[in-house]
Parts: sequence; C-alpha cells; structure tokens
Amino acid sequence: MNKHEVKTKETRTLLIKAAEKIFVRDGYEGAELGEIATLAGRTKGAIYAHFKSKEDIFLALVDEQAKRVRSEMSKLLAGSTSQEENLSVFRKFYMKQTEDQTWAMLLLEFKLFAIRHPDLKEQLQKRYDEIYPINPEKTYTELLGSVGKGRDVVSRSVAVHIIIPLLSAIALEATFSPTYIGIRTQKKVAELIFDTLLPQPNNK
Repeated sequence: MNKHEVKTKETRTLLIKAAEKIFVRDGYEGAELGEIATLAGRTKGAIYAHFKSKEDIFLALVDEQAKRVRSEMSKLLAGSTSQEENLSVFRKFYMKQTEDQTWAMLLLEFKLFAIRHPDLKEQLQKRYDEIYPINPEKTYTELLGSVGKGRDVVSRSVAVHIIIPLLSAIALEATFSPTYIGIRTQKKVAELIFDTLLPQPNNK
C-alpha cells in the first residue's frame, strides 16, 4: 500500500476502535459521532469519509466482532482432535461469554433499534447471512457430531445460533433482578442451556 492507503486504513481502524468504546459507554442511541471522532483524534468529517452514518459504523463493528470470534474459535479448535473435544472447546468459549455481556447487550440494543427501521434490519440480516456457513447444519454436524433424530431434538445449526442470544436475554433480566439472577446463577443456567441444546454427539 502507498502512504495514502496506509493512512486511510489507520484512520478507519482508529475510528472503529473509538466507536466501540463510545458505543459501550453510551449505548447505541446515546453515542454521538462527534465523540467518536474526538476519541480517535480525527475530525467528524473523517467519519463521513469512511462511513455513511452511525448505523454504518456500527455494522462495521459487527463485522470486526465476527472476525474476532472466528479467529478466537479457530485458535481454540486448532489443538482439538475429535468432535467431543470440539464441543468441549465450544462450551468453554460459550461459558466465557457469561463473564462479560457488554457487547451482547449492546448488540441487543442495536437489534431492537433495527426492528423499527426495516432498511437497517435488512442490512443486519445480510451481515449474518455472510457470517454463517452456507450449509450450517452440515458444517456444525461435521464439527460437533450428529445430534441424532427425534421430536425433541434441536438441530446443531439452530442450537448454535440461539445460545448466545439466550445469554443476552439472561443478562438483560439480571440487570433488573440482580438479587435473584447473580453471576453464579447466570453461569449455572448457561451450563444447563448449553448441555440441553448441544448434547454430546450421537454418531451411532
């Protein structure tokens, strides 16, 4: 890359990092582009040179978060030698999410905002379509083993896609009922959810 391209990439990276901090601090609707620009050491005009709107910069954050998750999971799975170990790795990763629900809560806020704005909802759905495997059930079955058949069985693809949002729901309720839903309770419920939705492979 030439100097201009390097500077452009650097500015975009600084803006995304600053945006994440401001969104976490102020929430999606409370975040201001001017605050993001100031934290990044850039002008507000620099934001519009890279992003169309606040929605656009948040969608860029969704992309970055997806990349981080994929990278982390790839590293964790690199030493695994079986589907049982893969499931164990995924369980540890899942349980780790109970320790900090900041991003999950922020994403939940954005989703609720997107529901009221159809164009934005469509953009977010497209992001998820790009993130998920083309044939999710085949991919997750190869990774985690077959779940078997039966009326009460939940497919691997459904289970993988729903367990993180369930954590967000629990974290949300915990903010209103901390006495009843403390961190230990959240972890216990999270374990029950994981083991119920993603049981050990049944490859018989």
